[in-house]
Amino acid sequence: MHSEQPAPASAGNRDQIDALLDQAFGAYEQGQMDQAHWHFQAVLALDPQDFDALHMLGVMAMQQRQLPQAIALFEQAIASDPQAGMAYTNLGIACMESGLPEKALANFDKAVALEPSVEAFFGRGVVQQTLQQWAATEASFAQVLAMQPTHVAALINRGHACLMLKRLDDAVACYEKAIAIEPTRAGAFAGLGDALLSMQRFPQALAAYDRALALKAEQPDLLGNRASTLLKLKRLPEAIACYEQALKLAPRNAIILSNLSGALRESARHTEALAMAERALDVDPKLGGAHMNRGNALLDLARLEEAKQAFSMARQVQPDDVEAQWAVGWTSLLSGDWATGLPLFEVRWKKPGFSSEPRGFTQPLWLGDTDLRGRTILLHAEQGLGDTVNFCRYVPLVAELGAKVVLEVQPPLKGLMRSLAGGAQVIARGESLPAFDVHCPLMSLPLAFKSTPTHLPAPQAYLSADPQQVSALAERLGARTQPRTQPRIGLVWSGNAAHRNDINRSMPLATLMSALPTSGVQYYCLQKDIREADLPTLKARPDIIRLHDALQGFDGTAALVDQMDLVISVDTSIAHLAGALGKPCWVLLSRVPDWRWLVDRTDCPWYPSARLFRQTSWGQWQAPLQEITAALPAWLASAPKSN
Repeated sequence: MHSEQPAPASAGNRDQIDALLDQAFGAYEQGQMDQAHWHFQAVLALDPQDFDALHMLGVMAMQQRQLPQAIALFEQAIASDPQAGMAYTNLGIACMESGLPEKALANFDKAVALEPSVEAFFGRGVVQQTLQQWAATEASFAQVLAMQPTHVAALINRGHACLMLKRLDDAVACYEKAIAIEPTRAGAFAGLGDALLSMQRFPQALAAYDRALALKAEQPDLLGNRASTLLKLKRLPEAIACYEQALKLAPRNAIILSNLSGALRESARHTEALAMAERALDVDPKLGGAHMNRGNALLDLARLEEAKQAFSMARQVQPDDVEAQWAVGWTSLLSGDWATGLPLFEVRWKKPGFSSEPRGFTQPLWLGDTDLRGRTILLHAEQGLGDTVNFCRYVPLVAELGAKVVLEVQPPLKGLMRSLAGGAQVIARGESLPAFDVHCPLMSLPLAFKSTPTHLPAPQAYLSADPQQVSALAERLGARTQPRTQPRIGLVWSGNAAHRNDINRSMPLATLMSALPTSGVQYYCLQKDIREADLPTLKARPDIIRLHDALQGFDGTAALVDQMDLVISVDTSIAHLAGALGKPCWVLLSRVPDWRWLVDRTDCPWYPSARLFRQTSWGQWQAPLQEITAALPAWLASAPKSN
């Protein structure tokens, strides 16, 4: 079929069209939109392909939010003049506002190719931001700023892109420049707060959020971020109040509900934390963080199977999330399901903020899957001293496989580790490593040997203190009390104050002493570092003997533990040391302890000489201490009373 193309306007028509266009543009500039519209339509009656009329009618339709009509008019204008970059820009804006980002981006790309402009690059950047194309977003806004360096919105949006790209210094620079140009832009302060929060510059982030809220109050997302900053500053009551303020404005904001759950958990309000996480999941069942917070609250309430299910749900919605994998593994280990837990424990090396860094060895990792005969294996310590003491028990088993074993440990443990069976070459971290064929972190050895709570190496003792130091200390202690008729009990009531779980592991000395008899026993302090809050109790209890010089090195500590008849300790390296030396040890554990102590048992599969005393309520030491008070008379009746 043959279609007729409209004939070009005649010279007479052209004069009439130009006159109508002048009137139309004049009316438009004076805000007389009805007259402008009538004149542009009159132009199209004379020339249906007139670019200016089509384009301006599209602009007016877009201003009136008649977006489908605007898109159609811009497309007609482009058909009339395919080289008009401005029309592509406006078509891109109309498509973007119509929720057609891919179509919008294609038109902005055409616009910047034909007629690079601030508007075209800015629109392209906004669409790329919507599509989360962060590198492209940053490049587009950088183009805007190259053309117009003081474009505040471009500075703010480029800051957002840099933030998503983890280019935090660049993000801060963008926001600060925007603020210098226009100090009343709340969005610039909000973005600055987000960047500073990511940089862990918490006081500065809080100040930025406060400025943003002063400029534009009642922003729930901003209040939520401010609350998260307060949480990082350990200002828990203020953080909770801020989250609650945000929820008044947005009661169904799943992220704020979930974050409030985390804050309530840190305040030991575990039941409320669980309820808040469940509210978040009612709003968004696929919010991984809410599943994690629900799992953590259930874990705190010692509802392990439910916690494991919650963490598994988090893993389903976020399969690549390391924290979710870690949580499933850790909860499985705590509940005794080591077949599930030990393989997942290996994700610790990917866990943000994990206490040990991957070593980056080029030699392959050994996890029990290859023959070791005639080969040299490096077993290397990780995490804390207690972890090394706990897991070095596997060294003789590795040697029995025919390997030459090199054992690298923290420097304070080098002397003690020489007492291990198996003939390992013991070196301290920082010393030169000999050649080796494969390597394995100590805490991966239970996986390599497929250990379970009922099948793991648990000799009565596998380490021994230095004989010379033991002899010297025995003489020293004997000389202080002759004849020796009272049993010696070594005490440890607090661990490393910097430990992430210290608040749940440690207790005041006065709390521990309230459960112990005041006579008939010699008490020895087995911890080197004494907190200032415990000094008055020590001063008031001169019966607690401190041999500070003996505790300066781990060898001396081991010798002193060797001289004890019983060690009573919270969950610290000394508890592991006592167990490894085969010394009777009573371990005080929090409501949900480290996975190695398992749950619901008074014995310990790692240490035959250990007895476990557990909290029954979160943070409350009364119940386990009452058990110790009740158990001591029987122990004292059978305790050694030799001279």
